[in-house]
Amino acid sequence: IDAGLTWVGPSPHAIASMGDKLAAKAMMVQAGVPTLPSIEVMADLDVIAAAHDIGFPVLVKATAGGGGKGMRVVESVDTLIDAVAGAQREAASSFGNGIVFLEKYLPAPRHIEIQVMGDEHGTLVHLFERECSIQRRHQKIIEEAPSPMIDPAVRSAMCDAALDAARAIGYSSAGTVEFLLDGDGPGAAFWFLEVNTRIQVEHPVTEEITGVDLVREQLRVAAGLPLSFSQDDLTITGHAIEARLYAEDPANNFLPAIGTLHVFEAPVSPAARIDSGVESGSVVGVDFDPMLAKVIVHAPTRAEAASRLALV
Repeated sequence: IDAGLTWVGPSPHAIASMGDKLAAKAMMVQAGVPTLPSIEVMADLDVIAAAHDIGFPVLVKATAGGGGKGMRVVESVDTLIDAVAGAQREAASSFGNGIVFLEKYLPAPRHIEIQVMGDEHGTLVHLFERECSIQRRHQKIIEEAPSPMIDPAVRSAMCDAALDAARAIGYSSAGTVEFLLDGDGPGAAFWFLEVNTRIQVEHPVTEEITGVDLVREQLRVAAGLPLSFSQDDLTITGHAIEARLYAEDPANNFLPAIGTLHVFEAPVSPAARIDSGVESGSVVGVDFDPMLAKVIVHAPTRAEAASRLALV
């Protein structure tokens, strides 16, 4: 921006305000968005007492973290101190920031995220939710939209909360407000997790159920144009599922693998959307995420979408 170029994405202020998980949580509390109890681990903090106040199990998290790095689940006081020290070392090594915090741990939540989109003319909308609960080592593997488990009333409340969160930081362009959902049915509770101030890997499933080209809208917003649709224009049509294709070693607990892709060819049928960043001869190294491609299918129902994905 300082160089006179056009930045495609949210404002630097929005990115910075959500880059620190502790600061983001504090802002969400002020905005009235539900958040889990948490406390920063500082030099003078009685960590054991703080964990008891929150209630075991607790989650140790890096304030600058992501992708499961700098994160530890602690079931009892016996392993708490070592878990905090380990998370601090990993966070410092991975992000250059060793600050961690304690947060109430939910043993079996669902990972639900709301796609938001705003322009520079005051319009801010949501494009419903994505379910991202199927993960390995805190890395998403399967994403789908809409969520098969969300009650309409909970969907409405989560979408409203996502818009409150986005308004609190003056959001424009594409972004995602992520929540943890605890329980099923109309009485399920949800809690703020984070805001991803960018378009996400799983955005195609939202595009498939809404018919909106999110990247096109990002470019329009960056050009100063208003969104090409309103909230009332948006509806959910059918069901979409995305599977991430990773370079992994199944014989070694599916850990990331490196090497050369000798052959990479997208299937001709059945019909599926393949988003990839590799080709035959590409080298998979250690500097980036091991994801090679995404396979996205859309069908009238979830069962049909799953069947279609299984055939790709």
